Amino acid sequence: MISLKQLVLEACPEFSDFSPLPDKIIQGIECDSRKIEKDFLFVAIRGDRQDGNEFIQEALSRGAAAVVTDDPKEPSRGAPFILVPECRSAIANLASAFYGNPSRTMRLIGVTGTNGKTTSTYLIEHFLKEQNKNVGVIGTVNYRFGGKEISAKETTPGPLRIQQLLAQMRDARCEVVAMEVSSHALDQNRVGGIDFEAALFTNLTQDHLDYHKTLEAYFECKSRLFSALSPEKLAILNADDAWIEPLKKKLSSRLMTYGIKNPSEVKAAGIEKKGPRTSFSVEYKGKKFPAESPLIGLHNVYNTLGALAVMAGLGFDMETAVRQLGGFPGVPGRLEAVDCGQNFLVFVDFAHTPDGLENVLSTLKPYQRNQLTVVFGCGGDRDSGKRPTMAVIASRYCDFVYVTSDNPRSEDPKKIAEDVRRGFPDHFKNYRVIVDRKKAIRQALLSARQGDIVLLAGKGHETTQVLADQTIPFSDRKEAERVLNGY
Repeated sequence: MISLKQLVLEACPEFSDFSPLPDKIIQGIECDSRKIEKDFLFVAIRGDRQDGNEFIQEALSRGAAAVVTDDPKEPSRGAPFILVPECRSAIANLASAFYGNPSRTMRLIGVTGTNGKTTSTYLIEHFLKEQNKNVGVIGTVNYRFGGKEISAKETTPGPLRIQQLLAQMRDARCEVVAMEVSSHALDQNRVGGIDFEAALFTNLTQDHLDYHKTLEAYFECKSRLFSALSPEKLAILNADDAWIEPLKKKLSSRLMTYGIKNPSEVKAAGIEKKGPRTSFSVEYKGKKFPAESPLIGLHNVYNTLGALAVMAGLGFDMETAVRQLGGFPGVPGRLEAVDCGQNFLVFVDFAHTPDGLENVLSTLKPYQRNQLTVVFGCGGDRDSGKRPTMAVIASRYCDFVYVTSDNPRSEDPKKIAEDVRRGFPDHFKNYRVIVDRKKAIRQALLSARQGDIVLLAGKGHETTQVLADQTIPFSDRKEAERVLNGY
């Protein structure tokens, strides 16, 4: 329970005129006027499509106790108006204060980068649980805490939902929370008001340029998670990523690095493929710890090193964490095998960027005994520049490629597929365009022979497909199982 005056005093220190603010207890905070109830605080956010200031009257008519706006032209309309410099920052701080600043009671670990965020948070969760810690996770697959799993609509939810989740995790006595932090979330200040103990950087490659326009702007968004860390906090960076030097310049916090090629504090050496597992040694503080991972691929060695660096940076024993790696159960939709007794291998993976697709295909290539086939598409209303690039990558590694639909959203799936098709080199003819994803998966699996590998890429753990006018149930894994079981 918090009054309007207390809430504004704590969350909006730049607001100075507290005299007109009543001590009325605020029952909730909303930026959607349709969800306003009596004695709620309405925050008028300017979105890309709509301006919340246009809905102030509706919010007041529904019982809003006060309005927060960054428009100095907005007149008071019979309720307290709180003028702030920027509403997105304000709502994050207001939400944190409303829920009792939950991030201050737990150790928050933010994970950002183009690829590897989900696997990294699953690894961190595994290591912490193995050391008897109560852990919460906010990420792409779902939100997990206290034995609950809540479906995730987006990688990093909005500030109101984040603070609500963190409050629930606090009440469930979580000690540590691992959170995937997307570039959109950083740009829109969704994680404002969160006191991160540590931040992990995985890598940065082309993605979301429909939103950020340039790779440099994309980097600037990612770097905000690290530049906001105070000196006593910890930044964990990938020493082998091309962006590490400019990222270092953003830091005022402590720094810890991990890598394989370049000098780093947590390093992997002697990496070997051993069937469906990977062995290597972890070098840390002059000692070597033998590691065996159930994850395959060099990219997963990086993900593992980053998670181990987080553990060491937070004060946990490295040798113990490395020993616990062998029992890691894996990640839904990340190089997830589909085994229905067939005499060829089938994998489902979330790879939806050029770098992600190349990582997975290069990982599978050494296991190839016959043909390597990939089924993939590209999302609509997203970075179109990566579409032909992904075709080039697929043609480089694969014997056959099926171009299909991913989540077309409002775009014509045939046009998206044509954008992909144009990227194939003139000499590469081993591809088919089958826009219907269900038919493409069926064709790929029915055409597979003994010793083949078939990769279903792009959707991973997802259980729906987003079309222009509807969202339909769709799971690559379930569809593959259906075909492989003869249905």
